[in-house]
Amino acid sequence: MAFVYRRIYRILVLLGLLLVFVLWRNRHTAEKASEVVRYTPPLPPLPTGSAQPQSCFVFITRSMSLTKVRRTMFDVEKRFNERYHYPYVFLSENHFSDAFKEGVTKMASSPVHFALIEDWQEPEWIDTDRVNDRIGFRNMLRYWSGPFAYHPAIQPYRYIWRLEPGSHYTCDFEYDPFVEMKHRQLKYGFAISIQEIPSAVPSLWQSFEQYIAQHSSRGNSTLDWLVDADFNRCQFLTNFELIDLDFMRSTEYQELFNFMDRQGGIYYEQWSDASIRSLAVALLLSRKQVWWLADAGYSHDLLSNCPSDPHRQRHCHCDPAKSTHLLPMSCSVYWKQR
Repeated sequence: MAFVYRRIYRILVLLGLLLVFVLWRNRHTAEKASEVVRYTPPLPPLPTGSAQPQSCFVFITRSMSLTKVRRTMFDVEKRFNERYHYPYVFLSENHFSDAFKEGVTKMASSPVHFALIEDWQEPEWIDTDRVNDRIGFRNMLRYWSGPFAYHPAIQPYRYIWRLEPGSHYTCDFEYDPFVEMKHRQLKYGFAISIQEIPSAVPSLWQSFEQYIAQHSSRGNSTLDWLVDADFNRCQFLTNFELIDLDFMRSTEYQELFNFMDRQGGIYYEQWSDASIRSLAVALLLSRKQVWWLADAGYSHDLLSNCPSDPHRQRHCHCDPAKSTHLLPMSCSVYWKQR
C-alpha cells in the first residue's frame, strides 16, 4: 500500500511541476507577444503639403462595450493612427455614458465624435411577430446595410474605415489606406471573404435575381465571383471594410438596398449587411474598384487575415498558416483568381 501512495505522490509532484512549467511558458510567450505588439517601426508620413482624404473611423456600439472598443482602438492607434490622426465617429441608438466617452477619448490621438442614431427601428412593413431573432441586432444589420451613410455625423466624410469592438489589427500599416482608396479610385476594400451558411440566406439570390430582371445589367460587374453553377453564397466580412461613401450614396446602391430591404430577409431570415453589401459590390463595381487588403493583419473571433510575405511578417504578430483565406470556406483567393 505504501508503494501505491509513493507512486501517487510522485505523479502529483510531476503534474505540479508540469503545471508550473506550462504557466511559466504561457507567461513568457505572452510577454514576448506583448513586446511584438508594442513594437512599432516608423512608418512614412504623408508628403509635406498633401491633404488627407476626408475620412474617419466608424464604430456602431454601446457603452457596455467600452473594454472591447478600447482594445481595438489600441491596435488601430499603435498600428496606424498615431501617425495620421484620423477622427473617430461613434454611433449608437442609446446615449453614450460619460465613462464611455472619457474612456475612448483617452485612447485616441485624434478628434472623437459621438452621435445618436434616430432611425434605428425596423421598417413599418416588417411583421415583428415573424422575427425569430433579436430585433435590435437585426436593426443594426439593416442600419449598416444602407442608412448609416446618411447619418449627419458621417456626412462630412468621403471614406470610412469600419471598426468592430474587440477585433484586432495584427500588422503595422506601412501606408495610408485612405490615400490608397483615393489615389487608386477604389470604392471598396475588404480583408476577409467567406461563404455564408445556406440556412441563413435561403431566398437571398432569388430576390436578387428579381432585382436584376427589373434593371439593366452592367458590363463591368463582378457577378462571376458569386456564381459557379449556382449561387456560391460568397460575401465580404464587413466588420473590417473600407468604403467610398459616394458608392453607398449612389442612386444605384440605394435602389438595390431599398429593393432588398423590402423583401424582409434581414428580419425574416438571416441576411446581413455583408449579404447586401456583397451583392451591391458584385453588381455595381468592377474588379479594379475593389481592393483585397491581403497584406493587412486582422482577426475577429475565429477569422483572420495574415500576410505570409517575409517583409510584412517583420511588422506582424500573426500566424499566416491560420489565415482564413487558406480555408475551404474562404472566397478571397477565388476573388483573386477571377
